[in-house]
Amino acid sequence: MERHSQLSIPDILDKLAHILTHKQSGTFYIATNANTSCRFAIESGKITHCTHKRDHGIAALLSLQETGGGSCSFSENQAIPFRTEAAVDHQASLDLLGLHPEIPPRQLQEPNTPATASTPASASAKPAPVRYYRGQMAAQADTPSTQEAGKQTPPPATEPPKTKRFYRGG
Repeated sequence: MERHSQLSIPDILDKLAHILTHKQSGTFYIATNANTSCRFAIESGKITHCTHKRDHGIAALLSLQETGGGSCSFSENQAIPFRTEAAVDHQASLDLLGLHPEIPPRQLQEPNTPATASTPASASAKPAPVRYYRGQMAAQADTPSTQEAGKQTPPPATEPPKTKRFYRGG
């Protein structure tokens, strides 16, 4: 079984800041070295709830800072119910954790070129969100919208049907 590298709390919080910067929604998980877990509910780049051990809300944020590190993952668009006492103010959470999500720089827009038959799919392509699994950036497969329009993957070869074999009278 592959061992995943452990991250320090500042590294984990940097990954959380990256998710907040890109205005993603979902649940951010942290498994600490002390064998505890922490969950953050994130809606459109805003922290709404937090739990750590048996603590909720601001108390959970304070107890998380006392841990030494661990691993993290992010489940995009996954909404897990939290107790009402786990609700936190977004700005207070950022201040307490020392997070400063940066606004991503606007990508330079290319001048409008006349549409050709080979570019309509790539012109409307939306960048895929960044996903993390156990603190590591997860590999993402190429989708047809990100492949060049002129290149098509051949359909998978079909295998001839295999004969069914019966053993021991079955």
